[in-house]
Amino acid sequence: MHAATLLSQQPSTTEQVLGWGVGTIVLVAVLGAVVLFVAALVSIIRSPNYTVAGRAVWIFVVLAFPFLGPLVWFVWGRKSTFAVDASNGLR
Repeated sequence: MHAATLLSQQPSTTEQVLGWGVGTIVLVAVLGAVVLFVAALVSIIRSPNYTVAGRAVWIFVVLAFPFLGPLVWFVWGRKSTFAVDASNGLR
C-alpha cells in the first residue's frame, strides 16, 4: 500500500486521546455557541440596567453577530456603565 493510504487510515490525535472525531468536536462547538446565544438573549431581556430601547439594541447586536454579539454582551454589556439611573426621572 502507499504511504498516503496508510496515513489516511490512521486515527487523528484527537481520536486517539479522546475517542472523538472531528464531527463530534464541531457538534460540541455548535451546541456551545447556541447555548451562549440563547443565554445572552435571556440575560438581555432580564437585565434591569437598560431601557426597552437599550435592550432592543443589544438584541439586534446579538442577532446580527451570533457568535461575537453574545461574547461582547457577557464581557462588556451586562455590567456596562450605561446603566439606567432610576432616581433620575423626568421632571
